[in-house]
Amino acid sequence: MKKKFLTVLALLAVLSTSRVFALGIGAQGGYPLGGSFTFKVDKLPCVFAVDLFSVPNGLNVGVTADWWIANPKIEGTWGYFYGVGVGGNVFLGEPFAFNIGPRIVVGTNIFLFDKFLELYLQASYQPMLHIGNTFDFDWWGFGGAGGFRVWF
Repeated sequence: MKKKFLTVLALLAVLSTSRVFALGIGAQGGYPLGGSFTFKVDKLPCVFAVDLFSVPNGLNVGVTADWWIANPKIEGTWGYFYGVGVGGNVFLGEPFAFNIGPRIVVGTNIFLFDKFLELYLQASYQPMLHIGNTFDFDWWGFGGAGGFRVWF
């Protein structure tokens, strides 16, 4: 395990010094998912978040991919963003369930320490198609999140 971790760190160090791309990794918390791991590669158009949490009768795995249409600056390194995306989750338990839906996101972000640290807040609307013990569509899918990404 240590060798894999050190290999990943070495790869990130080499790639970040060569400036082939920049990688932002961090964490976010919010409603309704709780805590998530978030990352963005500056050469890809999407910001990703992944969460994994256990509940008494199973395991939930959620993923979002948001394409920021624009991220204009308000002042200095402070800006706002808006975009569209897709999100979903799989509940691995009893009963099995799968949810997927489109997303609309809007938020604000600021870069600190010479663009090393990004802080952000965002709101989202995500109606969901639910497939499991029932098959239905939920139009009420509002959420919010806040977090940080460290850029390498």
